Amino acid sequence: MFKTVLITAVLATAAPAGSATPSPAEIEQAERAFAADGLALGIRDSFLKHMADDAIVFRPGPVGAKALYAKRPSSKTPQLQWWPQTVVIARSGDLGLSVGPWAIDGKRGGYYATIWRKDAAGAWKWVYDGGAEADAAKAPDPESRASYGPVSTSGAGSAAAGLAQAQAAERDLASAAAKDAPRAYERLLATDALLTGPTGTEALAADDRKGRLAVRPAAMALTPEGGGASAAGDLAWTYGAVRWTLAGPKPVTAHYMHVWQKRAEGWRLIFETLNTDP
Repeated sequence: MFKTVLITAVLATAAPAGSATPSPAEIEQAERAFAADGLALGIRDSFLKHMADDAIVFRPGPVGAKALYAKRPSSKTPQLQWWPQTVVIARSGDLGLSVGPWAIDGKRGGYYATIWRKDAAGAWKWVYDGGAEADAAKAPDPESRASYGPVSTSGAGSAAAGLAQAQAAERDLASAAAKDAPRAYERLLATDALLTGPTGTEALAADDRKGRLAVRPAAMALTPEGGGASAAGDLAWTYGAVRWTLAGPKPVTAHYMHVWQKRAEGWRLIFETLNTDP
């Protein structure tokens, strides 16, 4: 079991870029407040409290998260605990990524990932929340401060331009992955990228780039479907469907979420989660 995948198919709400570099601590604080409510209120009520109205979940494809959670009964069991290990914020301070381990009733499982977006009132709401397989046994303890990823030094100038550029990188990845997926990923992955999922990678750490590329299918068919970007156009997230073939006649189907960041060397993939469909 892992945190429910949440996603939105619209552009990130534009937020004015401030003169000072925003701190990833904002994302860490938002995630820790969400996690504290998870224990105090239970899964349903905490997720509803912190989600954006347009958030969606994969079941296995996208559906509206608010309507889905509203139908569930309030309950404080089981106890879902999670905490941020790595966080990243856009230079415009309106979009961010949080990644870390989760545990059910004290037993560690895999890793979650949350995309946070600042709304017009200045409140952080999540627009994607999901989890996938990764070894959380050696992850930092809940009390440990999260590590902060770099903030981009420049962006595309707008959410629309940033999303378009990230989607171009995504199409490049998809085209190359159809022929040689490990090489395609290696070319576009950031050196500090984190990867989670699919099923079968439970023993691999999220930062084990070499190990995860070694078990990547030879060819993957990625179908981009949507995403959003920061107002500065420096941080973007995308999602879609993906298929690959292993031994046997039936292909594996999954959904992915990617986070792209504009760096000095160009757009780089800094995070991927692969959620294998049931």
